[in-house]
Amino acid sequence: MGVRSVLSFPSSGKSLMHVFGAAFVLAACGGGAQTANLPAAPPPAAPPSPAPSPASITPAEPGGNAADPHEAALTRLLNTPWGGRNDKADLVHVPLPDWENWKRVRYFGVEHFVGFRYGDEHHAMALAFVQDLPPGTPVKTDTCIRAFENWGLPQTHAFDVKFSPFESHFAKWQNQILETRSVDGRVNLGFTSAEFSGAWAAYPAYPDACLIFAIAVPWRDHKDLAEKLRDRWVSEGFPMLQVTSAIKPEREHK
Repeated sequence: MGVRSVLSFPSSGKSLMHVFGAAFVLAACGGGAQTANLPAAPPPAAPPSPAPSPASITPAEPGGNAADPHEAALTRLLNTPWGGRNDKADLVHVPLPDWENWKRVRYFGVEHFVGFRYGDEHHAMALAFVQDLPPGTPVKTDTCIRAFENWGLPQTHAFDVKFSPFESHFAKWQNQILETRSVDGRVNLGFTSAEFSGAWAAYPAYPDACLIFAIAVPWRDHKDLAEKLRDRWVSEGFPMLQVTSAIKPEREHK
């Protein structure tokens, strides 16, 4: 059963649901949003912490009992095989590494079809959206991605979000071109800020609509791991998405 997800970070002391629901994860929607230079790369990282014990790894904390659970969780996502998680109606299978430790959730404050989180501390997040197109619009990956970004951009205006320049990538999905984008970003939260890496793909999946799959990975002192994990979805994961029906799915309800 899905659950509602309210994002909170120990360092911020405030709910990030609307920020990360409508801006952090929806960095995908910000094409054309204000861009800015992000902070310079941090000094070389310290050696990785010891891995958590296998018995301590759970869906609630896939970082287990590691000294730095976020580092351990991202490292696990970088090294475990791909699998698929489905929506309640089994209409979409989204690609997720370490798929058994992701939980299906609803992200309050943003319209989406289905969402997932990796751990209660949201070490990574994934959402799928159904994007309608105007009648007569060709259903192609480029029209899908433009429609999604045109829909999402206004939703980021309420948040103090800065994006790095967007990068476009191309792959194959079901014998069609698949366009993906990747970005780094920063959300300012009063006295603190949170950085993330995100990516999304636009699938021409239905006769009159598109499927968008977006992921976001917070840095939390591990920029290099977050970017590598984001890039893993771009290079490996996004083409693995599967749809089981040509009928456009409707939003899930709890």
